[in-house]
Amino acid sequence: MKTTTTTLERVIEKVHEASAGHYDEVVPVQEMEFDSLSRMWIAGQQTEILPGAQRLLSNRLRVPFSYLSRCPANLQAENLNFWIEQERLNRETFFCRFDGHRLRAVFTERYKPLDNMDVLSQLLRHGFDPDTQVQYAIDDGMFLVRIPEYARAFGVNPGYGKLDEIVPGVSFANSEVGLLAFSIEAFFYRLVCTNGLISKTSSTFSRFKHISNRGLENFPETIAGVIEDSVRKQEQFKLSRQSPVENPIRSIETFARQFGLAHLETEVVCKAYLLEQGATMFHIINAFTRAAQDKHLDTLQSYRLESAGGQILSLVRP
Repeated sequence: MKTTTTTLERVIEKVHEASAGHYDEVVPVQEMEFDSLSRMWIAGQQTEILPGAQRLLSNRLRVPFSYLSRCPANLQAENLNFWIEQERLNRETFFCRFDGHRLRAVFTERYKPLDNMDVLSQLLRHGFDPDTQVQYAIDDGMFLVRIPEYARAFGVNPGYGKLDEIVPGVSFANSEVGLLAFSIEAFFYRLVCTNGLISKTSSTFSRFKHISNRGLENFPETIAGVIEDSVRKQEQFKLSRQSPVENPIRSIETFARQFGLAHLETEVVCKAYLLEQGATMFHIINAFTRAAQDKHLDTLQSYRLESAGGQILSLVRP
């Protein structure tokens, strides 16, 4: 994933364009029938099932996606139609999210939608200037916008001075299709290598599942807590340079297992470490955040690596 730097106003235009065909509908389960994992009929209308919705349906109907995806289309349909018949015994409707004639997500009616435009509207409502320079990334599964505060930059490598500064800020992440909760978190941007790090705040609750409006209701308080917490994390960054690591590659592999990273993601982190080697916690953190820039990763995978860097940072102690 590679983020793009532009103005908040331009991000709003991009998200508005991307969501032009989006709409939601409560669909009777009785009106759903499958041709395959990627095609179905909804109220007599043939509908393409996007990858995210395929996984959501597999989970909802209790048929392992890894199994279904290997089956021929007729066997996929047989499995899915059997289990949706069972679902009708317990549920009357699904809350469905569409992009034109494509199904992008399926939830129960407990789900409370929070669209990317809702997040951007909150930013404007709480005083963020449309001309503010921001970083953003968006794909079918996830939206990410980060607002750096360059005036609060701090150094982490005395030998390089202003050439190696970290810029704190606030990160907003959202998924309209259920990949993750709406999150407001501290963001740190290392100028020398354009790495980003996401850090969950410890001073306030900052991740909100899509089952209530708490994320919007607590918007200003959460931002204030994140900014306050980011000041404390500056000291942890400096301490990470003084925290020795005996075997960096083995440490990376241990953290990767702890965070449930796939083998490919772990390899990307190890390769990123080789670009800036060192035997401190700072270099371990930097490997995860640098790996997040890999062009083969999607937005969610990159976000997970940046968040892993933040979790490792939180372990640094005097």
